[in-house]
Parts: sequence; C-alpha cells; structure tokens
Amino acid sequence: MIPGVVSGQRLPDGRAVVIYNPGHSAGRRASDIMHELAHLILSHQPATVVMSHDGSFVMRSYDQIQEDEANWLAWCILLPREALLRCRKLNLSVAEIAQAHDVTETLVNFRLRMTGVESQLRAGSARRRFS
Repeated sequence: MIPGVVSGQRLPDGRAVVIYNPGHSAGRRASDIMHELAHLILSHQPATVVMSHDGSFVMRSYDQIQEDEANWLAWCILLPREALLRCRKLNLSVAEIAQAHDVTETLVNFRLRMTGVESQLRAGSARRRFS
C-alpha cells in the first residue's frame, strides 16, 4: 500500500474494496473508511488514479462535490445529530464525545457547527432563564 492512500472501489463481481492508511488515528481511520463507504452508497464515480511504473508517484483527480457529499454522509453516520445532542445535554466535552464515538475532535466540532445543537441548547437555556 502507498502511505496516505485512501480509496474505495467496486470490483467487477460487485464486492467493495476500501484501502485505508493504518497509520492514522482510530478516529481518522473511522472517518476515512466511512467516507469511502459513503462514495459507494452514493454510487459516486471513482477518482482517476495514475501511478508511475515503479509506484513511486501517484496522482489522482476527484470531483469536489462528490467529496463533500461523501464527507457529509460519512460524518452524519458516524455522529448522528441525536447522539450529539444527547452528549451535549450530558455536558460531555468535545474530547469526551470524540472518545465515546471513536471519531476525531475535528469531526465533533464540525458536526456541532453544522447541526445547530449548540444553538438549540443555548436557546433552550435562555428560555428557561427568562421563564
């Protein structure tokens, strides 16, 4: 395997193969693998990979829209909004949420921003203070 390569492909017989970097942290591996599975779920066209004859140089092209869609789906699956909301209601920190769900803190922070969980909890807290 070439270090840093993460790729998902369907074989001619329909089986899926995902190649990932085992040197990444557990949270990063989970994200990488789910990202590649998301490409398969979404029936995305695989990236074009060009490798030198000796394998020392690899170039790949990709569709940024497909990459964004795969990230979005992967991260929603790894850390659903309801799970995130439950964790924040328990006052778990970003690090504790990441550890509990085997994801990275970067993923937790992204999901917190994108889901509106923090805003929802702040609004609920403000309503209780003014009631």
